[in-house]
Amino acid sequence: MAKGGSKYMKIKINTDTGEIVKINDEHGNNATEVSAQEAAQVKNDPNTKNIATIFHTHSSPGCVYIISGGWAYKICW
Repeated sequence: MAKGGSKYMKIKINTDTGEIVKINDEHGNNATEVSAQEAAQVKNDPNTKNIATIFHTHSSPGCVYIISGGWAYKICW
């Protein structure tokens, strides 16, 4: 990991399928995939803060919705 750690992540999404292609930080370090059990433990921890939720819809046009900090953003193709 880079000195000082990561401050943000970049998420690359295939706009044809809505699938996530790559997630990395500003230094190019790849995100680490975790098990469903580990994700559930983190989600259920009372100290966890939900900072963003990503939704994908297959309707025409295809769109990705990102909800973060009380704001909603939409990216369509």
